[in-house]
Amino acid sequence: MADKKSLVELVAVVVEFCSTLESVGNLTKKDFIDRSHKLLSLLYMKTAVLSTYSEPDDSCEHFVTENDWEIIRSSIEEKLGEHDNRIEIIEPDSYTNGDAVETYISECFADIYQDARNFVEQCKDTNDEGLEAAGAEFIMNYKLYWGTRALAILTEFHNFLFASDTTIDKE
Repeated sequence: MADKKSLVELVAVVVEFCSTLESVGNLTKKDFIDRSHKLLSLLYMKTAVLSTYSEPDDSCEHFVTENDWEIIRSSIEEKLGEHDNRIEIIEPDSYTNGDAVETYISECFADIYQDARNFVEQCKDTNDEGLEAAGAEFIMNYKLYWGTRALAILTEFHNFLFASDTTIDKE
């Protein structure tokens, strides 16, 4: 098993990330962007540290429904308003041919949330073997799917927070 301390630290960040997305309505737009920027940075880094996990098996249960995904997506879309930008992502599987996926920031958040919430739920009341399986699936999804989405959001939010002509501070 990978370093258990690092896995526990990852779970703590994932729980905080999910909690932030689930309570987005209680935050101002600027607070949401600032907090998400920091949490996504941590989430990306903590997952990258554990990226040597073994290959996942297909035994992991999934908890997030389409309705859960849509609730997160729509609440973030509402919070971001005009800042829910359309972004292009090139996923690892299509990197060499340059095919990009077009999506919105809110959809990227919902995609990451789906894997993050499933991971947290899989980690509850499990043994070391179950923890290993949950970690392996989460890391595989990071490598192939949500890692690029996190980086795309981080780029957008970095610019929202630090561009000299940003309107986020004024809202």
